[in-house]
Amino acid sequence: MLSSLAATNTHVVTPTTARIHRASRPVRVHPSPARRSTASKTRRHPHRSRSPTMVLAQAAAAEPDPNPPPWSFVSVPVYSLATIPDAGPTKGDSADRPSMNITTYCTPVTIKPTRRLAVALYTHTATARNMLATGKGVLQGLRSHHADLVPLLGKSSAHDVDKLEALRETHGLNIVERWGVPTIEDAKSAVLLEIVSLETAGDHHLALCEVVDWENIEGEGEPMYTGDLPK
Repeated sequence: MLSSLAATNTHVVTPTTARIHRASRPVRVHPSPARRSTASKTRRHPHRSRSPTMVLAQAAAAEPDPNPPPWSFVSVPVYSLATIPDAGPTKGDSADRPSMNITTYCTPVTIKPTRRLAVALYTHTATARNMLATGKGVLQGLRSHHADLVPLLGKSSAHDVDKLEALRETHGLNIVERWGVPTIEDAKSAVLLEIVSLETAGDHHLALCEVVDWENIEGEGEPMYTGDLPK
């Protein structure tokens, strides 16, 4: 998912725009009533956004960028962010089902006093809607043999496709729950994230996330990088 994280109009979530519960556990962000109203309209008339991977692939096929940005030459880890709908008061903000995407705009940003990651969420996608509604998601590190999952996870929408069923039935993968979220059993790693703050960044939301827990998963296969994907 390659797109700029630079924000022309940024907005940091504060208690005036989100109900932030500060306790011993990491902060959970709940959308404001205003956003619930907007999201409810979206749910009735879903906006079928193309994934960043699809947008990029179609743009590249139509007209190669004569001056690509420097970071496009760097091979970075490929993740899949797994999210679930909210069953609480923000249920209307969520998609109708769990989702997984392809995430490459993701990086660690702090170590102490707590570990945090910055994750870009593509606006209006099922994955983003679920994570914004629940405040949490599981970042899965993919392995090199998961390259064939990119069209499903990164070029289709969970608004239209049951990705969990496709992973089981089409790709023969086992799905297991980690921290209450369906994930790929043979992923390389899994990291439980909770949103601490949020900024709008053009076609993305930039989520600063607390690392709540993580698991390094035993198995075969090296981590997947963007350089491993077909050009």
